[in-house]
Amino acid sequence: MTLGLTLSRTLKRFSALTFLGATLLGAVSLPGPVAYAAPPTRIVEGWYAHNAMLVMLGGQDRIVGTVARPAMLPWMFRLVPSLSRAETLDPGNLNAEELLALHPDLVFVTASGHSADALTRAGLNVVPEGFDRFDSMLDCVDGTATLLQTPLAAKRAQAYRLAFLQAVSQAPTNPQGPRVLHVESLRPLRVDGDASIIDQWIRSAGGQNAAQGIHGNKQPVSIEQILSWNPDIVIIGANAGDPATLTQDPVWSKVKAVQSGRVYRNPTGLFPWDRYGPELLLQVLWSRQIVQTGQVDRPAMIRSIRSFYHEFYGIALSAGDAELMLDARPPAPDTH
Repeated sequence: MTLGLTLSRTLKRFSALTFLGATLLGAVSLPGPVAYAAPPTRIVEGWYAHNAMLVMLGGQDRIVGTVARPAMLPWMFRLVPSLSRAETLDPGNLNAEELLALHPDLVFVTASGHSADALTRAGLNVVPEGFDRFDSMLDCVDGTATLLQTPLAAKRAQAYRLAFLQAVSQAPTNPQGPRVLHVESLRPLRVDGDASIIDQWIRSAGGQNAAQGIHGNKQPVSIEQILSWNPDIVIIGANAGDPATLTQDPVWSKVKAVQSGRVYRNPTGLFPWDRYGPELLLQVLWSRQIVQTGQVDRPAMIRSIRSFYHEFYGIALSAGDAELMLDARPPAPDTH
């Protein structure tokens, strides 16, 4: 299969796979959280990225409290308006008393945070979540589907696993590939190093992470450090700042990627594609083209975007909205 294989073709290829085939690939046999006797009807979401996973699995109408905000995730609230009815929570201070007042059946929190034990002691059913690899991300999808206990969640989790594995099976890993720097923020300057899912999709795309010696996400660095790395490609997070300013910067303008015009703004969607949500599947397709060819087949990518949201979110995304996402732009103002 060629690099230009679109998501729509991938999905068509796997649409006829049976439940048995999914089982053989591990879609339903992996260990995960144990479901409660009854499906949860009231969910508190304490991790930004996991909101997108719950929505993909059809759980959006069960979310009664969330740390997500329209200003931070405008596409999510535009395409999933039911989230606007949920209580807005402070991600840095998940208060047990406030959560108990929402009478949740499940509370999702980040595994790296410090709230799980305290909330559990308060009598809440807490599920810590977190991953930094493709395989553990797929396990999180499967585990969340197990907890939701719906045919739709099981179906989408299985389909997603198959489509994702198909996409990454074409990974042209190349230890000598171009050096890619992923910038999470321009001001303050932060980058993503190894031991992160960002590092994995860079390598899956055929590149190598330019941030040598940097471990984990959102790590502060100096512009002098970036100049010493001198990356071949720079990818700027959707909300990280304006890539166009780099050519005017006296230091950035000395970086190879800037001089060669290989600076790209990362697309975004319900959640930023480049980080820890299901849209990693789109990130794999997009970044492979960026790393290998320096450009994106826009018509094919727009078709893939629309196919993805239809297949995994049940959202009929317009070509115009898909193009806005590809360009990391927010939704157009609602004139209705």
